[in-house]
Amino acid sequence: MLLSCNDLMTFVIRAADGRTGGVDDIYFDDSSWTVRYLVAHTGFFLTGHQGLVGTALLGAPDLVKQEFPVELTKEELKSTPSPETDAPVGDQEARAAYPPDDTMWPPILAGTGVPFSPGLAMEHLGFEQMPDAKRREKGARGDPHLRSLAEVSTYAVEAKDGEFGSASDFLINPDTWTVQFVVVDTGKWLPGRRFAVTTDWISEIDWPAGKIHADVDRKQIEDAPRLRDVEDLKLSDQKMMTERYGAVGYWPI
Repeated sequence: MLLSCNDLMTFVIRAADGRTGGVDDIYFDDSSWTVRYLVAHTGFFLTGHQGLVGTALLGAPDLVKQEFPVELTKEELKSTPSPETDAPVGDQEARAAYPPDDTMWPPILAGTGVPFSPGLAMEHLGFEQMPDAKRREKGARGDPHLRSLAEVSTYAVEAKDGEFGSASDFLINPDTWTVQFVVVDTGKWLPGRRFAVTTDWISEIDWPAGKIHADVDRKQIEDAPRLRDVEDLKLSDQKMMTERYGAVGYWPI
């Protein structure tokens, strides 16, 4: 069975003692394409808690109830490690660019909603920035293979002979918690077509360029299965209606 990452991101978290919160993100290892964490959000939007839940604590997603079971109570979910304790590459790079000593002065509001701090003022005034090598040395670094599916789903997909489209979804096997396919939306090349490209073809995820590199040519991607032809793909009822009739309500668009 294969599940859509986009579908799972709409599910409610079911703790051992009831429903609570939702799914904010899914972190995976780009060297093995295995899911590492579910990023669960509990409580209110601004005052709630974001925490990492390892796959050993995840149950089988319920497509009918649109629930993601976890083997933790609501109270235990509130004390799960923050995503900052094991951040994906994008967040690592952001912290390296602005290491802690650059942000010792907290941003304040200047005028109407404009953030200001000495570090931001230096940047806007064009003063020389800290060299990249020194930034990386000073910034906190973590696992170079840990990625956010929410972030990578915005990346372009490039074949050996040029850009082909962009990632629009990922298909996950919940039995092994592996990401097996990247769903590629061909956009201007083949409008309205989405292909399921096996992750075995992916050679690199390039964070600075925002690209997923496939070690095949565009013709091979065109010959990959269309998303609608992936027999093992299972969707929740709501996702099936959205796929069939469009994203706005249940009427064709």
